[in-house]
Amino acid sequence: MASISLTYSQSQGDSLRIIWEDETQTDSVRFSALENYFSLNQRVQADSALLALEYYYELAKEKNALRKIYGVLVSQANIYRDKGQLEKSKKLYIDASVLAEQLNNPVLKGIVTGNLGNIFLEQAKFLEATRSYYDALKIFKEHEERSFEAVMLSSLGKINELIGNYDLALDYYHKSIEVYQTIDANRTATPINQMNIGSIHFKQEEYLAAKAFFNRALELLKQKDDKVLRAGCYALLAKIHLKLNQLKVAEGFAKKNLALTAELKNENEILNAQIIIAQLTFESNIDLAAIKAEAIEADQLKSAPIESKNELYELLYKCYKYQNKFNLSLKMLELHTAYQDTIQIKKNSYAVARETVKSDYELRLNESKLKSEKEKAMLIVSQLKRTFGIVAISVLLIASLLFYFLSNNKKNKKRRHLLLEEIKNLKLNTSKEL
Repeated sequence: MASISLTYSQSQGDSLRIIWEDETQTDSVRFSALENYFSLNQRVQADSALLALEYYYELAKEKNALRKIYGVLVSQANIYRDKGQLEKSKKLYIDASVLAEQLNNPVLKGIVTGNLGNIFLEQAKFLEATRSYYDALKIFKEHEERSFEAVMLSSLGKINELIGNYDLALDYYHKSIEVYQTIDANRTATPINQMNIGSIHFKQEEYLAAKAFFNRALELLKQKDDKVLRAGCYALLAKIHLKLNQLKVAEGFAKKNLALTAELKNENEILNAQIIIAQLTFESNIDLAAIKAEAIEADQLKSAPIESKNELYELLYKCYKYQNKFNLSLKMLELHTAYQDTIQIKKNSYAVARETVKSDYELRLNESKLKSEKEKAMLIVSQLKRTFGIVAISVLLIASLLFYFLSNNKKNKKRRHLLLEEIKNLKLNTSKEL
């Protein structure tokens, strides 16, 4: 089934290529073909998508289509971010931001601002990331861009998850889901939100709950061909099943994860996938696990994240200890301890970030409350003014009516008096005639 799907996708891609390379076609038709090709390949065949975007960029530049150039820059930046090339991605986002300002389009500016937050998050610049997300969120709320608003809420949740503010993270994730529900009643959440909530449960060692959320995310991902998200889902499901000692299931997910990360050419994720497989191998064949771990150390470990190094040296320590290679075992234990201490220092440093982000959140919350209270006070004053106006008008109206009735009554009395005098005179005249 996968090969049939891939063949169909390639065939469709070839057809689209013929269209966009045909200069006799209208600009709109050529742009549409390029956009469809990119949509098909962005998260499936990233390098092919980048080649199409280069052609798209040249065509847009030739036609001086600034809005389309903006779209190319953001799309290129997204792909390079997925590939782990953060500085290249950041430069493209900044170039796109300049174009958004030229186009005088706040929503386009908000999209770039939110994506720059993603870069800051990858670089562990949590306060900068938080502020970028808040700034983007404010723009999207003002312009009622609900889907982008939901994305920013989810991103704010991710920051708080990473620094250990789990309650605040879950609050943001659930708010994001609520926004999605207002857009589409049939969609309870995006796969990303499901994965994020599952990730918190995993960190809290609630493995069955984590498994349920990741399975739900995987089910949702069947509706879209997103290899980046599926790879992440497979990786966590492999770890979850390893923790639950469901080794066969874990192995299946680990192999799927490795295949996708290799296809996406993300070196750090490839390394993590290989470590997961080595950890699984340890459960059934320790000697083979040692060989796999040694190969990883020799080939890829220099530029790896410290968390990956820590996991690998812990595995090698256990392998060498089992093999009675005590000198090597001791060396690996020392390295594992050193990286463990580094990670703990990093976690301790998150305490500062945690409080900073929390303080920033509370500050914004208080500002929002003050603004709300000010608006309420202004509304009350406005209502009081309106009420006073109504009362004043009512008093004037009653006074006018009272004056009218009194004046009219006085006139009526005078007329009555004159009428009585007239009747009296008539009676006197009548009696004289008799």
